[in-house]
Amino acid sequence: MFDRMEKGIERAVNGAFAKAFRSEVQPVEIASALRREIDDRATVVARGRTLAPNTFVVELGEGDFSRLGEWQDTLGDELRDVVAEHAGNQEYSFVGPITVRFEEAQDLDTGLFRVRSTTTRGTRPQAQHPQQQALSRAPQPAYEAPGQGYGQPQAPTPAPDHPALVVDGRVYPITASVTVIGRGTEADVIVDDIGVSRRHAEVRVEGGHLIAADLGSTNGTFVDGERITTAEVVDGSQIKIGRSTLVVRFGSW
Repeated sequence: MFDRMEKGIERAVNGAFAKAFRSEVQPVEIASALRREIDDRATVVARGRTLAPNTFVVELGEGDFSRLGEWQDTLGDELRDVVAEHAGNQEYSFVGPITVRFEEAQDLDTGLFRVRSTTTRGTRPQAQHPQQQALSRAPQPAYEAPGQGYGQPQAPTPAPDHPALVVDGRVYPITASVTVIGRGTEADVIVDDIGVSRRHAEVRVEGGHLIAADLGSTNGTFVDGERITTAEVVDGSQIKIGRSTLVVRFGSW
């Protein structure tokens, strides 16, 4: 059965890869690495539901990356389909669309690659939880989002100019009066870290200031090295939860 699966993956991606690569990198190896990555990072979040990462980056050495050229999108699409099919077979769930992209890594030689993944929330319908905002790198209004919980929207609270949280190089604009950080799918910023509680911490906009607060997490919340219950954060402040660090940024990102 494993051999049949490997052959199926190879058929799915080998055509485009054969046109792009002239090195020791084999398409079935990358496809299998993606499959292992999603299996390794999958987390049971509820009975009958397993959450898996949905954003994948394949790092290649300079020579292999340059050979990709115009084939990057095609290869990414084919590998995305491989991930989607495997996830369907394993009944994994996602919080956003699956993407696979390529990046150049100066420390990798020809024929070598590595895969990394993150959990990235996608755009939710307007009727859902008012705090669930689409995550984007594009600048957004700093306080266009409604108020807390499932109740009626409250008046927007003035916030610092374009506040955002940056984690693992990804920018999460703060567009709500309360932004929940945690490992669970109900969080506004999902951090895929076993040391992070489902609802670990939150960042609140209060009177033009940003306030970080711990939500009774197991391992605590730290701001610039100090364990906190609540604390004001400013541009450059580092919020550490579990093994992950979120950096507060104001203005342009």
